[in-house]
Amino acid sequence: MENINIFELRREIVHILVGILFILIVMFLPYAKVFLFIVLVIGCLISFLSTKFYIPLISECLELFERKENAKFPGKGVLFFFVGSLLSLQLFSKDIALASILILTFSDPLSHFIGSNFGRTILFNERKYIEGTFFGILVGTLFACFFVSPILAFAGAFVAMFMETAEVAMAGQTIDDNLLIPLVAGTIMHFIRLRFGIL
Repeated sequence: MENINIFELRREIVHILVGILFILIVMFLPYAKVFLFIVLVIGCLISFLSTKFYIPLISECLELFERKENAKFPGKGVLFFFVGSLLSLQLFSKDIALASILILTFSDPLSHFIGSNFGRTILFNERKYIEGTFFGILVGTLFACFFVSPILAFAGAFVAMFMETAEVAMAGQTIDDNLLIPLVAGTIMHFIRLRFGIL
C-alpha cells in the first residue's frame, strides 16, 4: 500500500459529511428542496466570485480541498453533488432519491479511497481498481437499504459504480461522478420497481 494521500482523504471526508448533511436537510427541514436550491445558487455565485477575488474563509477552504485542475471551477464537486442530488429528488420517488444520494455519499469516496490505497487489479482504466469498485457497491448497497429493499439497493449501487468506473463521456467531456452516480442509481431502481413491483 502506498502512503495515504491526506489531501484526497480530506476531500473524501468532506464528501461524506456534505452527503449526510444533505440527507438530514431533506428528511427534517420543511421546504428542503427550495432551501437546497438556494444554497446551490449561492454556491455557484461564490464559485464564480472566488475565481476573480479573494474571499476570506472561502478561499482558504478551497485551498484545503480543491484540486488544482478545478481552479477555473472552484467547488465543482460540491456543486455537482447538489445538482445530481436535487435532480434525483425531482425525478424519483423520495425513497429512491434518498437511496441514490446515499450511494453517492458513501460509494464514490470510499471506492476511491480503497482503490487508491489497497487496489491491485485495474478495472477499465488505470485510475480505477476492482477492489475499490466492489467495496463501493457493498457500502452503497448497505446504506441504500435504509430507504429501499436490498434488491433495489444492490442494483442501483452495482450499475452506478460500474458506470462511474467506465467514466461516461458526453460531447467529449467526462460526466462528473457526483452528477452521474445518483441519476444512474435512481434510474435503475425506478425501472426495476416499475417493471417488477419491487419496493
